[in-house]
Amino acid sequence: MGMENIKEGDVEIEVHEGRSYDKEVFYNPKMEFDRNLSVVVVSVFGPRKVCDALSASGIRGIRYKKEADASEVWLNDANLKASRLIHDNMRKNSLCGEIRNKDAAVLLREEDFDFIDLDPFGSPAEFLDSAAGSIRSGGLIGVTATDTSSFFGTYPRVSRRRYGRKSMKTGYNKELGLRILVSAVIESLGRYKKTFYPKICYFREHYARIFGKVAKGGKEVQENFRNFGYISHCFSCGWRDSGFYKNCKYCGNQTEVVNVYMGKLNNQNFCRAVAEECGKRGFDEESEMVNNLTEDMEVPYHHDIHYIAKKHTIPVKKTESIIERLCECGYKTKKSVYSPTAVKTEAPFDKVVEMIK
Repeated sequence: MGMENIKEGDVEIEVHEGRSYDKEVFYNPKMEFDRNLSVVVVSVFGPRKVCDALSASGIRGIRYKKEADASEVWLNDANLKASRLIHDNMRKNSLCGEIRNKDAAVLLREEDFDFIDLDPFGSPAEFLDSAAGSIRSGGLIGVTATDTSSFFGTYPRVSRRRYGRKSMKTGYNKELGLRILVSAVIESLGRYKKTFYPKICYFREHYARIFGKVAKGGKEVQENFRNFGYISHCFSCGWRDSGFYKNCKYCGNQTEVVNVYMGKLNNQNFCRAVAEECGKRGFDEESEMVNNLTEDMEVPYHHDIHYIAKKHTIPVKKTESIIERLCECGYKTKKSVYSPTAVKTEAPFDKVVEMIK
């Protein structure tokens, strides 16, 4: 298989020719958006010792070294061909770093880091415990998950096995998926008397991505666990609410309940700093997305107009008109960052249905 030269950001690397999933060493050009944003997040946070635990071609770790001014970068992959390619790509960019050819979980048990990036193919679940032991207090963790079918309620048992709680097939799958992932990270860190405070969390295309700061101490762990709570959902009418309810308050049918992190997913000050830095670097699309995250309401779920309209067999109305009506009734309401046909609102479910009707 031949090689091709790729330029991304301020670096150039060689990758194997062919489709992303057929390459001997994985490289996905569609993840450039995420790598751009990750470079800025690391640059703004400023960790000293960085670990790209599942490096593949090395593009992410190389960009951390070149564009985020990370003083010490470790690039690791269990695939020997990947490890050799990382060496070549580091030399190609005249950079120095620690390159390892180990199982990521083993490396994380051997070293401590100020930033750990877990960007696996599929679920990060098998690496969370090792990362929890490895990350230093005051450090940053970035986690990617592409097993969206488990988050979206298609395979709720898989979600329970991997992340400790079942998923639900709701109209707010993406946000619920993020909260399931954040919950799993918090619980993994809790076993080491550490906790995870989300900084930036988003769902884009085929993946979920979360960044959070780590703090150490039993008191901090217990305080953060107070941010956990229940979301009750009725699949008969689409009703949902915060709290544990066996029966729907709208139609009386039995509900499904999930216990997840209910706190803030995005730190406004950090998001603003990242959005500003994205703008300076010409990452306009990334900047716009992060700016939108700063404006997201602190309600732990949204209402998808199409989902509710289908449940109640009523015509679909324009999202903007629903927002306008709810605001006129005195309820703070905004368009959701997770879907163009969804709103976040302080209004109760019955009022949302009324406005759609």
